[in-house]
Amino acid sequence: MHPISESITQYAEETLIPGLRNANEQSARADLIKDYIKVQDARIREIHDLGAGGLEVAGARALMVDNLISAAFLTAQERLSPKSPISIAVTAVGGYGRSTLNPGSDIDILFLLPVNSTKISKLTSQLVQEVLYLLWDTGFKVGHASRSITECLTEAKQEQQSKTALMDTRLVAGDQTLVDDFIRRFQRDCIQKNSEAFFELRRQDLRSRHNKYSHTVFLQEPHVKESCGGLRDFHNIIWVEQVERGTNDLEALVRERILTKRAYKEIIEAYDFVHRVRNELHYHTGRSTDILTLRLQGIVATNFQYPEKSILRRCESFMRDYYRHTRHLYNHTTSLMEIFQIEINENDEAKGWLKFLPKPKKKRIELDGFIVRDGRIYPKNSEIFRDEPHRLMRVFQECQRRNLTLGPQMRKLIKENWDLIDDTFRYNKANRETFRAMLERKGQVADTLRRMHRVGVLGRWMPEFGQLDCLVQHEFFHRYTADEHTLRCIEQLDALIEDDRREREVYRKILTDLEDPYAIYLALILHDTGRAENVREHTDGSAMLAAKVCSRLKIRGERRSLLTFLVDHHLTFWRYATNKNLDDPEVIEEFAAVMREPERLKALLVFTYADSNGTNEDAWSPWKETLMLQLYHATLAFLKSGKERYRDDLDAKIQKLKKRTQNCLKDKYHEQLEMHFERMPKGYFRYRAPESIAIHVRAVRRFLIKEEKAEENSIASDLRWIAHEDRGYTELVVTVRNCSLLIEKVACALAASQINIIAADIYTRTDGVTCDVFHVCTEDQEAVTNATTKKKVETTFSELIQQEAYDSSKYLKKTRNFLQKDPNEGGLPFPVRAFVNNHASQQYTAIEVQALDRIGLLHDLFLEIGKCGLATVHARICTEKGAAMDTIYVSQLDGTKVTDSAKLEELESSIQKLVGFEHADK
Repeated sequence: MHPISESITQYAEETLIPGLRNANEQSARADLIKDYIKVQDARIREIHDLGAGGLEVAGARALMVDNLISAAFLTAQERLSPKSPISIAVTAVGGYGRSTLNPGSDIDILFLLPVNSTKISKLTSQLVQEVLYLLWDTGFKVGHASRSITECLTEAKQEQQSKTALMDTRLVAGDQTLVDDFIRRFQRDCIQKNSEAFFELRRQDLRSRHNKYSHTVFLQEPHVKESCGGLRDFHNIIWVEQVERGTNDLEALVRERILTKRAYKEIIEAYDFVHRVRNELHYHTGRSTDILTLRLQGIVATNFQYPEKSILRRCESFMRDYYRHTRHLYNHTTSLMEIFQIEINENDEAKGWLKFLPKPKKKRIELDGFIVRDGRIYPKNSEIFRDEPHRLMRVFQECQRRNLTLGPQMRKLIKENWDLIDDTFRYNKANRETFRAMLERKGQVADTLRRMHRVGVLGRWMPEFGQLDCLVQHEFFHRYTADEHTLRCIEQLDALIEDDRREREVYRKILTDLEDPYAIYLALILHDTGRAENVREHTDGSAMLAAKVCSRLKIRGERRSLLTFLVDHHLTFWRYATNKNLDDPEVIEEFAAVMREPERLKALLVFTYADSNGTNEDAWSPWKETLMLQLYHATLAFLKSGKERYRDDLDAKIQKLKKRTQNCLKDKYHEQLEMHFERMPKGYFRYRAPESIAIHVRAVRRFLIKEEKAEENSIASDLRWIAHEDRGYTELVVTVRNCSLLIEKVACALAASQINIIAADIYTRTDGVTCDVFHVCTEDQEAVTNATTKKKVETTFSELIQQEAYDSSKYLKKTRNFLQKDPNEGGLPFPVRAFVNNHASQQYTAIEVQALDRIGLLHDLFLEIGKCGLATVHARICTEKGAAMDTIYVSQLDGTKVTDSAKLEELESSIQKLVGFEHADK
């Protein structure tokens, strides 16, 4: 027995039990138990803080509760029935029944009765109540039931959850023979009977949980109990083993050679580590907290005394350990479930008269040292890879060609032969050609690479990718680790082949027409490898590693050129589309110079599609896709036409646009249409639909009529809402005479109604009439359609533009600045950034901001720009998962670029102070 366990038991025997015997009042007994818990809890917490294992701490807490329940039960028995013990047993069930109790976990107990619960004696009822009251008085959350053996069996047969909880039943205090009888009958009636149904139930539970958590352990904020590789996966396999083998001892599977000693060790170490993490979460929060949030990751890493100086580096080390342990748990337990499933299928004998018929022989194919049976591939013998190491590559090709999965024995044998994957193996021509052939099968690559990664082959074959194993990405919008993100990108690319949705047609056509899929698939594998190099710009590191891989794999010429281009520029498309003013021909010309040719542009679009969708589920919103396609089509036209032709084409398109817009308008608007095209800047007309311009023309005419009718000293305005529900936003056209702080007032009116601005284009006609276009959405990222909300915005804006001295306090409530880091929190800080970029545009100065989003942030940014004596010209707004990533283009009041260094420094300083950059980890 561990010293802490001896101490817990000794203290109960020497202090708690005598004290309870001498206490006459229930309150006095409760105080004694509270003191006992306080002393023991403090000692257990101390060993946890000193680094004790998760199971040691959880086991010690379960033992502490065992002793207090046993002491309470024993002394109550002596008091209520001193001459003869009352026939009853207190048993632990559920997690407590497994002798593990995390600090915030409930205590689940079952009072096992010798008779039906409706027939128990008053004395027995008193005993149950006294034990329960003592537990409740000490603050424990107790789940309890009082049942006879027959009632327990009936409940277990009717409710599978109850059956599962009862599988972990053990005696805490009372009648041992009663518990032995229950366990015997439970095994016979509930476990041995209908074992196939129970196995199917556990399999369905596993499937539904894994599906809920995306079939990966590499979530940014995992659930330590329910996620893939969490505690529930371990429990699940123990329950199945108990049904299939009659024991819950995993070492029995080692003796059967189903589990290797190494796999057993990895399972136990992982289970212990996850328990330790859960203990820390419960201790820190003071409750049953099971989600390992970004904030808590920093706290756990620090409290676990990871040695790195930076909190980010501590988090990376801790989460890498967490992911490795949970991956072991996930892979090994799913393998065991597969083995049990195969056994059940093979042992499933025909029933009734069918058992007299000869069984058909199962189809079996032998090839290249492999055996194929029932959709799985097995080794012919244990020496196939030693005899021919190149089979370590060909086995995955056979899986791809024949749609097979690796059998459990094959996975085990591959891991035993990792040492064969050395430099000789990597430089071998046959292996290179086999790998290339697998990557050239469009739509079938991701599953193959996942198989290779699961058994540790992919990272050994390509060490550059291997460095990404369980690597945490501290970019706010990334949901997965670097290796998992890479594989999900490839899944997104594969999925395009059979995706017949109309909105995916452009990407699908590019991929199906692509002559060299090897380059784009390999580029996806390598695009984030630079993250393991700890360089400031990971694309540089990735490009260097891609060149190294190309040399090893003998990739030359156009293929090498395309591959390195895609790796080097895998963020370029996204950055241009989301940060630049796509209405500016100079931007298109600049981007086209990077692309150089249409084929590269097409490949990079598909690459970016896969990369974005593999980042998280929300990264490819309809609005962002609109930007990507606008940039793609404009650049494609530029590359095909050339600079001069492109500009001429734009002018010609504007004339055609005017004619098409005229067809959308009645005659009374034609004069205003002519003035609109004369007075609006050219950038306004690019990529704008005639229907949209027609709405703007009507809005201007309505505004001018309102202005004529307005009372003296009253400012007229016109707001028009155009919903694009399929794209998730509404276009808000604000028509008003240009005035001081106009854009700030629009932002204030929108923020007051909890409306997000996702883009803003500021246009002022030569006659001073503004036609500002905002793309806005609700907090749920949907188009603004509610009439009451729109009316409130219009009323608020109308009130604001009448103000001589601008005051937003009435409309924007003062909120806590969430951007300032609480030094006592110890959590992972959000990477706040703000800087002025005078190279992003030839015409304007760009302000780039990354900050935690809050209502009114954009308003405050616009206001700060106005205070610096500058005008906002264009804004590209991106809000994702509570983070604002904005690029705002500004100019001096005369429309020229800001070039004064003092002014630029003042602007940058004021914006940084606003978003809390001075409080962020730099």
